[in-house]
Amino acid sequence: MLARALAQEAPILLLDEPTTALDLGRQQQVLDLVDSLRGDDLTVVSTMHDLTLAGQYADRLVLLDRGTVVAEGSATDVLSTTNLASYYGASVRILEEEGRVFVLPLRR
Repeated sequence: MLARALAQEAPILLLDEPTTALDLGRQQQVLDLVDSLRGDDLTVVSTMHDLTLAGQYADRLVLLDRGTVVAEGSATDVLSTTNLASYYGASVRILEEEGRVFVLPLRR
């Protein structure tokens, strides 16, 4: 499907949960491929529920709550413990390494 979308040479690629049902290695392959393709001629917009993958691959994140933008910006701006507790009801620890953000769920 990705090849068909790219063959159309559209300036925007819309992906809806592109890593769903993929094992860890295939998730990395897909996102590395998409990451290598984006640039001046291609903008990629993707929905993702895996916040660690979003934090590692996205340049900019938008957090929506019932269709309303509640946070936007870099991964460090959007993926905060406060935001994730408020909008997901999740208890998490946020780690940052080399400009990438990792979201670790904490056992309650």
